[in-house]
Amino acid sequence: MNAFDPTTPAGLCGILATIGLAAWPLFRSRCVMLALQLGALALLSLHYALLGVTTAAIVNAQLVACLAFGTHPRLRWLGYGLAGLMMASSIATWQGLISLLSTSGNVVIAFGRLQTKADRMRLLVLAGTPFWLLHDLLIESPVVLADALSLLVGIAALVWRNGGTRSPAQQF
Repeated sequence: MNAFDPTTPAGLCGILATIGLAAWPLFRSRCVMLALQLGALALLSLHYALLGVTTAAIVNAQLVACLAFGTHPRLRWLGYGLAGLMMASSIATWQGLISLLSTSGNVVIAFGRLQTKADRMRLLVLAGTPFWLLHDLLIESPVVLADALSLLVGIAALVWRNGGTRSPAQQF
């Protein structure tokens, strides 16, 4: 199956997820960023499942739950608990390096999505992106384009929003 073929369900899901993943850093509002990521993650889980990349499909589905817990103080601990569940899922569905990359990327991203400040969320989510960039290169997924665009656009947005005077790390 060709992961780039838009006439296949896997290819179409991957391309639509790519659009959502490439666009989210352009928005200022945490709510809009999370909504775009939610739709893209649902498509991504399906994309990976159709390609037979089980770990990536499962950890992405689990990451959707983090979106709901980020703004609810009493439920945030559940989001942190998902990091442990992601690691356990990775072990149970082990596919070597691609499992390690998808799980590592999603654990960092999960912590990012639990942040209540938009710039802090953006920074941590972007920090998980290189893991996915390598993962998607290895499985030849079209989502690799979104990974690269998301990383570039996200870094540019951080620099632009801060007038280029402060590094992203100085925002904490």
